[in-house]
Amino acid sequence: MKNNAQQDTLTSSHSILGRRNALMALLLPAGAAILSGCASNPIRTATSIDPVPSGPGKTTFAPDGTRVFRNHRLVDQDGREVLFFDELVKGQIFAASFGYATCKGVCSQIASSMGGASELISPIMAKPVRFYTFSLAEDTPEQMRQAMIVRGLYGRPGWRYLSGSAEATRDIRWAFGFAEPDERIDTNLSTHTGMARFGYHSIDKWSSCPAMGSPVNIARSIVSLFPPADRPRFPALDYDGNNGAREIPGFKDVNPLVAMR
Repeated sequence: MKNNAQQDTLTSSHSILGRRNALMALLLPAGAAILSGCASNPIRTATSIDPVPSGPGKTTFAPDGTRVFRNHRLVDQDGREVLFFDELVKGQIFAASFGYATCKGVCSQIASSMGGASELISPIMAKPVRFYTFSLAEDTPEQMRQAMIVRGLYGRPGWRYLSGSAEATRDIRWAFGFAEPDERIDTNLSTHTGMARFGYHSIDKWSSCPAMGSPVNIARSIVSLFPPADRPRFPALDYDGNNGAREIPGFKDVNPLVAMR
């Protein structure tokens, strides 16, 4: 498969838009999400737990209202085996993105943006926030570790690169809302998703942003997962209310009630 930085960059926006329906299904079960920015879903409650339905990307709910995923067996960049649901998701606060070791375009930008976001919230990295990258190419621990070293991520608190079978990774990706009905697009590494999924599993709160976007926006999305009373404060993420808009030449502010008289 031919893959280079230019091809990855040009196809990243198509990949994000091509996954619109599946992304909305997880973000806003009863409405639409704003794909150009960040979005989140309301907390859902449940009264009983059912087995995870068959089919890729399916989830169910526990009695406490938290989402239940399939418990895939994965391996990280240091060769340690890990269970997807029990150890990476259940009760955790995390950011998840997708890539592969030899990717040169989209993955490098994702690593840069996500890495910048982690620096902005460094006091809560690993305790409690975690960052995951899931390999789309069944990379070996050695390949994942080398990719992290090249991208400046290896050894950072809370970071893990994870690989599993193609079926497991697809199920995880679809469960996070990044699915493409067209099989040719869904399995094409050069058009893989450039979105990140953020989750606070204990309260079943989820959001999503472009993983190649502003590190500040990514960091804000993660911090916003916390309930207001427990939300950590980082001066670099404070919003001063200035949107940078320029005045319109000749514009006169007219009170619409006065104009109707």
